[in-house]
Amino acid sequence: MRYDHIILGAGIYGLYAAAFLGKKGIKVLVVEYEDGPFRRASWINQARVHHGYHYPRSVSTASRTAMYYRRFNADFPFAINRSFKKIYAISSVGSLTNAPQFLKFCVHVGIPATEINASAYFNPQYVEAAFETEEYAFDPFVVRDALMERVKETGKVDFLFGARLHRAERQGGVYSVAFKDGTKVEAPAVLNATYSSANQVLAKFGFQPMNIKYEICEVIMVGVGERLKEAGLTVMDGQFFSVMPFGLAGSHSLTSVAFTPHLSSYEKLPVFACQAGNPECTPGQLANCNTCPAKPETAFPYMNQLAKKYLSPGMEMGYEGSLFAIKPILLAAELDDSRPTITMRLSDEPSFVSVLSGKINTVYDLDEVL
Repeated sequence: MRYDHIILGAGIYGLYAAAFLGKKGIKVLVVEYEDGPFRRASWINQARVHHGYHYPRSVSTASRTAMYYRRFNADFPFAINRSFKKIYAISSVGSLTNAPQFLKFCVHVGIPATEINASAYFNPQYVEAAFETEEYAFDPFVVRDALMERVKETGKVDFLFGARLHRAERQGGVYSVAFKDGTKVEAPAVLNATYSSANQVLAKFGFQPMNIKYEICEVIMVGVGERLKEAGLTVMDGQFFSVMPFGLAGSHSLTSVAFTPHLSSYEKLPVFACQAGNPECTPGQLANCNTCPAKPETAFPYMNQLAKKYLSPGMEMGYEGSLFAIKPILLAAELDDSRPTITMRLSDEPSFVSVLSGKINTVYDLDEVL
């Protein structure tokens, strides 16, 4: 089968690219390991529409996310949860940022922040200052459905779900791609939008892997009482936590810098001890942690204790469930906590582009490269 463009990965970057190209009349094939779109990191994250506050030590990351913040909200207004106050607090112990620095940073990036009485949400013994900000949550399933509808409207996009990439070869001006079930396709252009499997795909196509580390991360779903229901709280900047509405579902997500990552791998292709318990998960092809019998035990008891230390009395949360995803992080970004969108054009004829980004609303970085 011949296409104009092959997109590997049916997360938000893959679906956005498919809609973008299909609208221009380009015949596209989207290839996905899972049996449907948005089954991994595009679903399993904090569901935060970043406005930049999270990155006071990386002005470049903050500015980039702030630049696309309003565009994403305008593009998916029906998927945005605006019905809560987003509060950022600075820990009085162990933070890498203090209150004056945070305010100066917000002014520099051009994002609003108003200091409030910290004791309304936090234990003042452990919080230096708190700020009400402008930041929302998105519902991943509503975004997914909107993108799938946009893709469908083009009439130019096919999907291959449950695909197992076997081999890729460069044949003149096209890439010939073979799958383990015998399916073969070719196209003069390929986009690698697989996120946690980016290096595995690069290896299949004969390119050098990126210098990244891998983390098996847990996003915990919690039910909250009335005092927390209308709030999204983040204590920063260091080994702290965040609890905020998870899209439009009614639950909150709970994460923490110290306990969200369970296992780490610094190999070029991810090697985890838990892979011994699942023959379907290998360094060359990662299975889905959520359906894996060897997935980690929840870290809720530890995250909950950390949150209780910082929250004012009576702000309780109850465990509802856990979502797991493998997160790739550029090693160079570890120093300043930056999370840039990396787009690499590794070949022109045929074209091969690889994208790696941990931010949903920086998907518009694809416009130029597409």
